[in-house]
Order: sequence, then structure tokens, then C-alpha cells
Amino acid sequence: MAIMNKMRKNMHIILFILLVFFLLSMTIGGLVGGADITALLSGQRPDTVVSINGEDIRYEQYTNIRQQQLEEYRNRNQREPSGYELQQLEDQIYESVIRDVLIKQFVDKQGVSVSRKEIAYHIFENPPDFLRSNESFADSAGNFDIEKYHAALQDERNLNYWKNVEYFLATSLPFQKIQDEILATVFVTDDEVREDFIKRNQKIKVKYLFFNPNFVTIDDAEISQKEIEQYYKEHKDEFQEEEKRRLQYVLYDLEPTSRDSLEILQFAESILDSINRGSDFSSLAEEYSEDPGSAAKGGDLGFFERGMMVKPFEDAAFSAQIGEVVGPVLSQHGYHIIKVFDRKQEDGIEKVKASHILFKIEPSRNTVETVRSNANYFAEMAEEDGFTPTALSEKVKVDTTILFSHSGFVPGLGMQQRMSDAIFNAKIGKPSRVNYIENQGYVIYEIIDIQKERIKPLSEVESQIKNAVRREKQMQGVAVDCRNFREKIQTPEDFERLAQQDTLTIQETDFFAMDGYIRNVGKDANFIGTAFGLEQNQVSAPVRTERGYYIIKLVEKQPFNEALFDLQKANLKIDLLETKKRLAYNDWFNQLKENAKIKDFRYKFYN
Repeated sequence: MAIMNKMRKNMHIILFILLVFFLLSMTIGGLVGGADITALLSGQRPDTVVSINGEDIRYEQYTNIRQQQLEEYRNRNQREPSGYELQQLEDQIYESVIRDVLIKQFVDKQGVSVSRKEIAYHIFENPPDFLRSNESFADSAGNFDIEKYHAALQDERNLNYWKNVEYFLATSLPFQKIQDEILATVFVTDDEVREDFIKRNQKIKVKYLFFNPNFVTIDDAEISQKEIEQYYKEHKDEFQEEEKRRLQYVLYDLEPTSRDSLEILQFAESILDSINRGSDFSSLAEEYSEDPGSAAKGGDLGFFERGMMVKPFEDAAFSAQIGEVVGPVLSQHGYHIIKVFDRKQEDGIEKVKASHILFKIEPSRNTVETVRSNANYFAEMAEEDGFTPTALSEKVKVDTTILFSHSGFVPGLGMQQRMSDAIFNAKIGKPSRVNYIENQGYVIYEIIDIQKERIKPLSEVESQIKNAVRREKQMQGVAVDCRNFREKIQTPEDFERLAQQDTLTIQETDFFAMDGYIRNVGKDANFIGTAFGLEQNQVSAPVRTERGYYIIKLVEKQPFNEALFDLQKANLKIDLLETKKRLAYNDWFNQLKENAKIKDFRYKFYN
């Protein structure tokens, strides 16, 4: 019975995987997707969230998967995702749906299937990892016990569990076959392992001379209009600009009212009164404090000195006596009730040990509903009467953005990927629906200008080109100096002698690896590649980098450590093989995705 209970505890893993497969198979299998003749005749379904090669993932399906993932996040983190975290999670959900559908389409197209014999083999002889790691089948040392596993297979009480496992294998094994075929040709040679070891471990030290182009003066008179026009002609791709849009918007701020602030103050005062009547400070802090860092510790902030807390809090804490409770104290964070437990002098610095209960001043539910209602009313009136007339009649502030591209950033409102997607799918002059922006409020916008994709005209980029031409002339000038110096070097010793003679400063690096960082140089591939190609005391030819020109001399190369290589070789080979497999699979999938026709309609359904 204990084994059955443990197995049931792990059933959610299988059920979640099966849910995703089931929802996606509804699309691929025709219950929802391309098999609907009406949809084919009438065009895109209105409830399609994403279309992948003509297969529609509809709102109900997508929302089910989305809710499952959000619930997984809440269970794992014991909180709601923040705005940025939610955006990341939304993108992960979207990408995972695309991945699963594309792979299933590919499997179906290739006609890959699995036999009952193959499924039986994997159930009895080669169970998947989630079963091998299931503690139900572990021995006393925590290792997978095949006998305990086989005993569970024979137990008729587990029949439904094994049916789910069988369905999971029938669905996932074709994916595995495709992956095995893709990775079959991936291997790692001993030379590759050796090169990887050298890259990670072997280090060198060099001396170098830096020829700085910034010391070469190029006047505007030395840059001709013909050179500017020639540069523009040869580098037009650098001035390609994607479509940009400008919008006007109204933001209904979600700010607490004076009534909200008063109610929070009154609540804080009631808690203070409860403390003064003998209630436990720590227990009340755990229950009511809105400071996530200290609430779980009963409000404990430990010892702190002046300057570590905001001024009103600091003044109250350092003025209170040991054991005294003060407040409510208003700061930028809200109202605080503070209890001082101890004070001390440490290295001549006064410190106080205190706890606090924080009450944040936030909009009440009534305030939120009022603001949302006002925003909804504006959106309805703007739809009927127009954006600008409604803004005038409602006497609300209208902000106008600069032209901006589809990057996820909306000027004045910050990173708003979903809203950005909607903006670049909207029609000019059509008021939007209400959009909620975390920590800001409710927004209604209207596109007022669209600048199509273009190549910027010369007049807009002439100053930029002039700087680029100047930089190239500076590089050419310093290249001459660098080459002239290098041509004078006949022996390794000439490097130092001639540098001293010409009052040039030689710099020396610390030891650095091939993938390391070099102080004052960075991680420049040309510099590092040239340096590692030198023999002892060899002086390089001029090396061009983004910063300027270098001449490099190898000072010391640490010998290859055969003993360390032999010790790490096996693990390095495994790591390198896994990396190559991951890259090969990603390349294959990225090509599959690049060739797919994917339409994203999330902006219609989710803010």
C-alpha cells in the first residue's frame, strides 16, 4: 500500500505531460484544427491563440496549458509571478507549445510510430527516467530497484497507473526516435577533447603595445562628401530601419486615495493598540507585515546602524528606548510599527536591534474598481465617439510617444511585450481595449502614425557616417605607425629596446586562458587567438581589434598538464558530447521553426 501511495503522489507528473499531449493532439488529430471544413472556408478562427502551419491552438486549449504552468509556478514558489517573471513564463509557455506541435507534425509527416512490443520493452526493461527516479522503486541506498519495480507492475491495483505510463510512452517514444536519429552522427574526437581542455585550462602571459586610434586627429576638412556618399552606398544595410509606430494614450493611474491611506493608518493604529494591550509583536508581524524579507522572522531586522534605513524609520528607531514600541511611522514604504530590542556600540558606531510591522499604502479594492470602471468607460466612449473627442470631453491627460519599433518597449510605459504585439497588429485610428499595466494602471491607446520599414536617408545619418569615416581614417593612421614599428623588430629583444627608444609603454598581462578576460583588453578574439598562436618570445604581426592595433609578445606559456588532462578527460568528453548534441538538436529545431508558418494572436486574449 505504501508503494501505491508514493506512486499516486507522483501521478501528477504523468498527468501533466499527458494533458499537454492530449490538448496538442486535439489540434494535430483534427478534433480542433485543420479538419474543420468551416474553418478552412471562412479563414482563421476568432478564438485562435497561435496558428502553426495551419493548425490552430484555440483559446480553451492554450488557456488550459497556461493555467497548468502558472499553477506549477505557484506551487513551486509559493507566490504569484511578478510582472517580469510572468512575461518570461508567458514566453516559455508559448515556445513550448510551438515546439511540441512542430515536433508532433514532423513525427506524423515522417510516419514514425511505435509498436506494442517496443512499448512493452520500455515498460519492463527500460523504464523512463521519471520512473527510475520515483522513490517508490528505490532500495535502501536510494538506487532504482528493478525487482521492486517489477513487483509494482504485477500488482493489479496499479492498473490505471500503468495505463497512463503506456499512453505516455506511445506518445513520447516517436519523439525520442526522431531525436536519436538527429543525434546519431554526433560524436567527439580525442583531439576535440584535448582542444577543449586547452581552452579551459592552459594559460599564457604576454606583453603588448597598444596603438590607440584616438590619438590620431582627423579634421572635418579631411572627410569629403564623396567619402560620405560612398560609405552610405556600401553600408546601406546598416541603416535599415524596421517599421515604427507612434501612439497617443491615456493612463488611469492606480494610486491610493487619501481615504485608502487613512484606512491603512487606522488599521496600523489598531494593531499598535493590540500590541500595547499585550499581544505578541512577533506573531502579529508574521500575520500582518507586508515586508517579505522580515515578516517570516517575526519582523526581525537584526542590528543596523544609521544610514541603513530610510530617514523617518531611522529617526524613530534610534530615538526609542529598549523595549519601546513606536509608530505608526510613515516612510516611502508605508506605515511602520517599530519595536526596539537592543542597542550597542561596535567599533565606535551605535547600532540598534529592532523589528517592525510594515503596512503598505496601496489602492483599496474600491479604488481599483473605480479606476478600472473609469478606464472601461473611456474605452467604450472612444470606440463610439473617437479617442480625441472622448479625451477632451473627459478632461483626461493624453500622452504621445515618439516613433518606436516592435521591441517590446513602449515609450512612457516600459517593457510591455504583449501590449507591443497588439500595437503592431492594430489599425491606425482605432482605439484599443483597456490594458492593465502592473504598478501603473489602466491604459487605452490609439495608433496615430505608422512609419513603414525603410532605409534611412543620407540626410538623417550623415553625422553618423562622418564619425564612422573618421574612425576608419584614425585606424588607418595608427595601422601605419604599428606596421612601421613592427618592421624595425628583428630580434625578440628589439621589442623592449625599440619601445623604450620611442617612449612607448609596454603593458604585461596576468596569466589568462583562451576563454578568459584580459584586463584593459577584454575578451577580444583577435588578440587572444593571435596570442595563443605565438611561440615563446615570438612577436606578433600587427593585430587589429575594435579598440585599435596591438603588437603582442609571448612571455610565458604554461606547459600542458598531461596528468590533469588524463584525470578530467572522461568527464570532459561527456560534457563536450552533451554540448554538441544540444547544439545539433537546437540547430535542427531552429531550422524546423524557421521554415514553419507561425501566427501569434496572443495579443487578442492576454495583456
